[in-house]
Amino acid sequence: MELDDRAVLAVAEPMMDDVMSGVANRDYASHSSHFSVDLKSTISAETFLAQCDKRENLWGRPGQREVVTIFRKDKSFTVLWHQHFDNTEDQVLAVATVAVKGGRYFIDGFFLE
Repeated sequence: MELDDRAVLAVAEPMMDDVMSGVANRDYASHSSHFSVDLKSTISAETFLAQCDKRENLWGRPGQREVVTIFRKDKSFTVLWHQHFDNTEDQVLAVATVAVKGGRYFIDGFFLE
C-alpha cells in the first residue's frame, strides 16, 4: 500500500471517529459501521454494550486521541493511538487495522487496551 501518513490518516481518522462515537454513545451501529463482515461477526450488540459498561466503569468516556504510529502491509495498515478517557490517567491504546477489500476500506481489526 503506497499511502503516506497523511493519506493513511485521512482514511483512518474518520472511521475511528465513528468507532469511538459509537463507544461514547453506546451505539453499536455507529461503532461497527466501517467494520468488515469478518469483524462484525466477532462481536454482537449485546457484547458491545457489556464492554461499554466495563470501559465506562474503569475509564469513563472517550476523549481526544493522538496517533502513536502507523504500520503498513501490502493491503492494509494499522494505526495505533493514545486514546484519552475522562476518568483515568492510565494510557489506553486504541488500535485499528484498515484493509482494502473490493476497492473499499474496512476496519478489519479493532481493540482498546
